[in-house]
Amino acid sequence: MQKKISTSLVASFLLATTNLYSAQSLETITVTSSLIESNEKNATFATEIYTKEDIQSAKSKDVYDFLSSQTSVNVSPSYGNTFSQKIDLRGYGIGDGYQNIVVLVNGRRLNNIDMTSQLLSSIPLESVEKIEILKGTGSVAFGDGANAGVINIITNGKNDNYIKTYMGNNGTKNATASLGFIHDKIIANALIDYTSTDGTRVDLNNNKDENYNKNKNFNIIYLPTDDLELNLTRNYSNMDIKYAGKLTLDEYKTNPNKASSFTEQYISSYVTTAGFKYNFNSNLSLDTSYSDEDKLSRYTSWKSTYESQSFTSKLNYQQDVYKLLVGIDGFDGDRIGSFDTTNKYNKAAFVSGEYELSDKVKVLSGIRRENVAYKYEPTGANTLKSDVYLNAYDLGINYQLDDISSFFANYNKSYQAPDIDRFFRNGSFNGFIDPAKVNNYTVGYNNIQKNNKLKLSLFRADLKNEIYYYNTGSYSTSYNTNIDESHKYGVELFDKYLLNENLYTSANYSYIIAKIDEENGGNGAYNGKDLPGVSKHNITVNLGYDINNINTVLSHTYRNSAYAANDFANNFVQKQEAYHSTDLGSTYTYQNVELFAKIQNLLNEDNGLWIKDDNIYPVNFERTYYAGMKVKF
Repeated sequence: MQKKISTSLVASFLLATTNLYSAQSLETITVTSSLIESNEKNATFATEIYTKEDIQSAKSKDVYDFLSSQTSVNVSPSYGNTFSQKIDLRGYGIGDGYQNIVVLVNGRRLNNIDMTSQLLSSIPLESVEKIEILKGTGSVAFGDGANAGVINIITNGKNDNYIKTYMGNNGTKNATASLGFIHDKIIANALIDYTSTDGTRVDLNNNKDENYNKNKNFNIIYLPTDDLELNLTRNYSNMDIKYAGKLTLDEYKTNPNKASSFTEQYISSYVTTAGFKYNFNSNLSLDTSYSDEDKLSRYTSWKSTYESQSFTSKLNYQQDVYKLLVGIDGFDGDRIGSFDTTNKYNKAAFVSGEYELSDKVKVLSGIRRENVAYKYEPTGANTLKSDVYLNAYDLGINYQLDDISSFFANYNKSYQAPDIDRFFRNGSFNGFIDPAKVNNYTVGYNNIQKNNKLKLSLFRADLKNEIYYYNTGSYSTSYNTNIDESHKYGVELFDKYLLNENLYTSANYSYIIAKIDEENGGNGAYNGKDLPGVSKHNITVNLGYDINNINTVLSHTYRNSAYAANDFANNFVQKQEAYHSTDLGSTYTYQNVELFAKIQNLLNEDNGLWIKDDNIYPVNFERTYYAGMKVKF
């Protein structure tokens, strides 16, 4: 055990991880997820950006794997379900943190109307062009749920022509094919991605938690004139997974591969998105899109059907020293069950402006007004309705010290309207609850040079009515409610450094404190306690070597111990153990052929998700490996 800890500490000291890139020079990256385009250096908020090169170099299996091993986002399978994982940013907890982050794909929301987490398994990692993480901002642009920030996953509208495949232990298999077409005014591409495994955990009958994931997407862009772009996208996802249940501490320590039973879930999602962009002139443009999704989630005993439509339209005007954007958006979602239909409907208007006071000073501000309406229609009973109006504000300033460095400060007011599951107790409707409201404060410093990129930010969030599940220990008496007052604060440090033309490092560290100030629902038992499921120290570190078409990356991810996910009183016997994972990957490229291999959890560390005492779900608990090839044509 001591040897493992020592090795991990040495790895943590030597390595550094977030961006894996060709060790040539570092450039300032444009941020497109905010309403008004900026870049890393002059943004008025904290950013974390990953390019296509970063993503490809990491050789991660999927989006969840990349976020967990390469970014400041905390990721963990939802009660063992690796296809529908939970994410957390800035200390909202691994239990409910995902509901405080707006996750987008090309600007389309993936947040659900119930307590199902965002389905990032529906996005083939090979299709991702860029991932933008905006921290402590985004509520004006995206509204409901953007308390911790926004993750926008941007896919490539014109993928290269290639085929890719890999195989690994536990019967892991993957095949991906991408075909692109460009002719005159038409750009089209299609991608098919298939992944399956035989599973890692085994029940008493020697059955394993096997799974498969199929993704297909088709995109076409038509440019009838120089000023008009029309686009149409069709995405289809189909996945089936068996995932194992909890273990006691003794079972987990003895054999984390053990499983007493499996839960099987089938998910299918069809998404159609259409939109256009039109430039009236060099100063004025209009961007509009509409999406429709039909989704099915089926377990052995029940199923739910989801139907949702979303719409957004933005008018952008800019002059030399100022920019102005006004827009509207809406989201209409239904969950259709066997005995009821529940609807959540969001509609909003927003405006954002940026003004350059001088060559060195830029100010950005914005406001959003959103109406969130609910409707519950049980079979054979009266329909119940509720709605609320919510406001978001954003005010930021960036001061450029010189050509390479800047300071910024940002105030953001955000909110989270409850999802529809929060209104139910023991299977019955128990009434509507209050939305959460957050005041976010961030100050930071950016320094971007050719061989070093440094970002430092300090933040604080003051919350009212943070939403959580009050667990009495009995399913029949537990219920969803609000924490009256709470707060979070922390420090975020990100640095990438090119040691020489072949050797590079990067580090991503965050120190986070999340406290419950007052919660009357627990009769004061939770007052002053730490929010469970939040690690104070989070670090990803990486060391890479790139020479003669060979790129090798050694990385380590560490999160220190925390209170178990349900331990709001901080008095459980067992705590969430620290998380360690060391990964080693290597790629060799010759002309259009790429050979790659990766070992995850190199030191074979035991990792798990603690919900409560003797309620543990193994996570990345064994050494895994895979190798494959990609051929471009």
